[in-house]
Amino acid sequence: MSKVQLKLEALLEDVNQENGITIKMMEKITDKMFLLIKWAGIPFVIYLLIQVMRW
Repeated sequence: MSKVQLKLEALLEDVNQENGITIKMMEKITDKMFLLIKWAGIPFVIYLLIQVMRW
């Protein structure tokens, strides 16, 4: 139990830092998600506009 507690304390300490590893990791994940949404969403919206114009 003490190993888990030590790891959780280290995680909390890292999260509370301004330039912690956890915050950098979450920033990279969200950047990749928004990049994926942008590049997958733009062609999809264009496709929807073309389909709407066919009606």
